[in-house]
Amino acid sequence: MKRFLIGIIALALIAGTALEADAQGRGHGKHMRKEQVKHDRKLQKHAYKYAEKRDREYRKYYEKREKEYRKYVKNQHKRYRDHDKWYYGPRFYHRTEYVYFPEYRTYYDPYRRGYVYQRHNAWVFAPTMPSVMAGINIGGLQVQFMANLPL
Repeated sequence: MKRFLIGIIALALIAGTALEADAQGRGHGKHMRKEQVKHDRKLQKHAYKYAEKRDREYRKYYEKREKEYRKYVKNQHKRYRDHDKWYYGPRFYHRTEYVYFPEYRTYYDPYRRGYVYQRHNAWVFAPTMPSVMAGINIGGLQVQFMANLPL
């Protein structure tokens, strides 16, 4: 009798889980799924258009901000902090990678416009060139371009 009750309970559990799994994600047939796909595509298209508009607005804002900042710097008779002169040479200009000088174990970070080098066993960032590289023709040095700083 005990075995019979255990068997019935086991069958009921198996049937219940099978029915529950069968009911999930079925919807109202193929027609309903096609409508859902169309709706999802419409939402994606709307989101893409919104993202394009937002990107245009951001770009416009940042261009205006940059223009105003340059104007402010000019009026204050200050030097606009841009890349160092050597970076505008044909070898480096418009490169987005980090520039590594293996002879001096120094990296130039074009995003932060500064140098990363090791001092007293610690990596240091400085907006100015390290003193060991002062007065050196950087255009003639051996360099490597790296996608990431390996620090």
